[in-house]
Amino acid sequence: MVLVLSGFDPSGGAGMLQDVKILSALGIRAHGVISALTVQNEEKVFSVSFRDWEEMKREIEVLTPPRVIKVGLARPEVVKNLREMFPDSTIVWNVVLESSSGFRFQDLGEVREFTSYADYVVLNNEEAKRVGEHENFIVTGGHEKDDRIRVRYRELVIEISRVPGEFHGTGCAFSSAIAGFLALNYPVEEAIRAAMELLRKILERSSSVVETEKLLRDWHKYDVLNTLDEILPEFLEIGPLTVPEVGQNVSYALPWAQSEYEVGKFPGRIRLKEGKAVAVSCASFRDRSHTARMTITMMRFYPYMRCTVNVRYRKEYVERARKKGLKVYHYDRSKEPEEIREKEGQSMVWMIERAISELKSPPDLIYDEGWWGKEAMIRVFGRNPKEVLEKIKLMLEE
Repeated sequence: MVLVLSGFDPSGGAGMLQDVKILSALGIRAHGVISALTVQNEEKVFSVSFRDWEEMKREIEVLTPPRVIKVGLARPEVVKNLREMFPDSTIVWNVVLESSSGFRFQDLGEVREFTSYADYVVLNNEEAKRVGEHENFIVTGGHEKDDRIRVRYRELVIEISRVPGEFHGTGCAFSSAIAGFLALNYPVEEAIRAAMELLRKILERSSSVVETEKLLRDWHKYDVLNTLDEILPEFLEIGPLTVPEVGQNVSYALPWAQSEYEVGKFPGRIRLKEGKAVAVSCASFRDRSHTARMTITMMRFYPYMRCTVNVRYRKEYVERARKKGLKVYHYDRSKEPEEIREKEGQSMVWMIERAISELKSPPDLIYDEGWWGKEAMIRVFGRNPKEVLEKIKLMLEE
């Protein structure tokens, strides 16, 4: 656990919101106390009001004593008060003298007076020159104009390639990452190195502000592929009854998916071999897939319907689905416009749009009885692979 005392930035690029996002990205629980309220956006700070120590102290006293404390925008004497309150805690203080737009937050003399109370003081090279460097300073070179970022701590100098652009909130993010890695028992030198790498990965995904939430999207990618791989054995078990001649795919989209390469699937499909269902590969975002395109189309209307599976057509499967209350739509390929039929991938889009237009709700399955060169097929839709699997089992049960 890390105790965070920092300002509240309504834009979310810096301050408490950024601190919590960074620590969450490291799997660390944060306790938070707001130390300042600001009026600002991504480009400019208009005002700041610091909270009274006694008021903050009452909030801190009821929390679990922290191993690591991260201090952001606060009155400098707060660092001394925290040291007296928690003599054994590690304190990381991110000094903020001025905003990038020139708003003055803290008095230089007051900052100098209290730097010795923190274990580590994080500030940029321009601020370090003004304050006067000390052994506990971690100095960033983010304001230097070259293609490398340098961070100094005592005799240690670490360099990393610069991510092009200007970003709001880098100081908060970097110092919170250091605090987080220290809470994970990293030596300070390794905490600095790891924080630099983490921030680089975040900035590569960001624009104008530090968008830590985009890094957290990677968890969704893991979750989609892991979900598919975990449920695959169940699809293989019923595969002899469900896999069509063209093969079967289970497509499961990321929540924000807009292309089929943001949809997890099994490249090469699930196929029948000597009467058994086999998967050619593990789940991946590679390869193209009709079911992935169908999923993307369905999500345009119902974003929560993120999974599609194609199933071998059997008349009895459709009849059972109807009897068990599933929403079934019959797609008549003979009514498909010629210009739709001739364009790759458009049949599936048109089919789903027609089904939604007539049903006025998401279908559980859409089936057709085939056409010239087209195998008859059932497509089953759901929120996730488990839900789709349950619908398929209903079709199989007599």
